[in-house]
Amino acid sequence: MIKRVKQSIPRYSSLKTWSKRILGTIVIAFSIFASGTFYPNEWVENKLDKKYEEKYLSDLQALDLREPEFSYTNDTQFVRATHKCIDYLNFKTAEVFRVPYEMITAQAALESGWGTSRFATDGNNLFGIRTWNEDTPHMIPLSMNQKKWPGWGVRIFASKCESVKEYIRLMNEHPAYEKFRKMRTQMLADGGDLDSTKLITTLDKFSTTPDYAKRVIVIIKKIRKYEEKI
Repeated sequence: MIKRVKQSIPRYSSLKTWSKRILGTIVIAFSIFASGTFYPNEWVENKLDKKYEEKYLSDLQALDLREPEFSYTNDTQFVRATHKCIDYLNFKTAEVFRVPYEMITAQAALESGWGTSRFATDGNNLFGIRTWNEDTPHMIPLSMNQKKWPGWGVRIFASKCESVKEYIRLMNEHPAYEKFRKMRTQMLADGGDLDSTKLITTLDKFSTTPDYAKRVIVIIKKIRKYEEKI
């Protein structure tokens, strides 16, 4: 009986081999769990989230996502500056709420005389956006020839890019531009690009000028030539 017991006890070398196998199995099992091979575990998800966040912050730093300087001395530079502003705003704007580059740039060019109007140079307002609140920083058109509050004024913005941001907000929220939003939604649903020349025809309430859409389309075609140089 004693002899059998002695034979059933593993030798030291066998114990060592057995221990290595057990340890190896544990290591493999942990590796599988840690890598999320069987299913994503919380530790892996947190690690991936952290890694993604670090990559995201790194990309932001590389892009230097601060509001770009809006400087220009000619029409081509005006187009370039407007595009940089739109790029900056689009980074934080979902595709379904974006307004086409050409449409924004063409309207800004028409409304501000390619950034040379008094409202653009003194008030950073590229679109003639109005305010009906006397407390909002504003300018009064010189043609009105009055210093008292006439009931409305042209808004003053901290920067030209801020006026572009407000224009985009109006396109997405103001009841007057519901037709624009519906056409944009349909274009996106059809899987095509947003056609500025068609979308601009929905903005009949943006200006009282009868041929406003035609004027903007002329500038859009001009901008396309400038874009080839950018």
